[in-house]
Amino acid sequence: MDTLLTNVFLSALFMLMFSVMNSAGVASILEEPICGPTYPPGAIPIYPDDVHLLQFSLNLEFLEADYFLYGALGYGLDKIAPELVMGGPPPIGAQKANLDKLVRRIIEEFGYQEVGHIRAIITTVGGFPRPLLNLSASNFATIMNNAFEHPLDPPFDPYANSLNYMLASYVIPYVGLTGYAGANPFLKGWKTKRV
Repeated sequence: MDTLLTNVFLSALFMLMFSVMNSAGVASILEEPICGPTYPPGAIPIYPDDVHLLQFSLNLEFLEADYFLYGALGYGLDKIAPELVMGGPPPIGAQKANLDKLVRRIIEEFGYQEVGHIRAIITTVGGFPRPLLNLSASNFATIMNNAFEHPLDPPFDPYANSLNYMLASYVIPYVGLTGYAGANPFLKGWKTKRV
């Protein structure tokens, strides 16, 4: 029953993600690009104001990468791409989740995708050491208690099973998506818009 519920939840999550991407115009952009292959003469690749907008998002990318990698593999950026953490501290409370095989493989891929996001941002506008992140079960329990305006009993634990992990996985990227959507209109340089 748990596997059936997990598969249904995954299907719903991917349909939701695709509908958000499609409503954002991603499909139409891929079909009919509105930009030519070159940039106008004198176009500025990276405006100074763009740097802080992209670097701010790097905080969330660190959080997502370590959450997904630890959840699937039991280790994070320190082992997968130590050059990207730039000496920053390891996250607090991150651990391998009790995931079924299908979910573990998907979450592992999400982790690698986040490594690519970090690499793209650092390559484009520079970076900073990974901040101290609290990925403990107790921190997630507090977030869920606040969301429900009621303490859950037993306390929410994202690492307990696949369903809990996917619920917590939905919260983190959703915050990032709204942050990127809010910052995007303020990006001016062609190179930073591409990231």
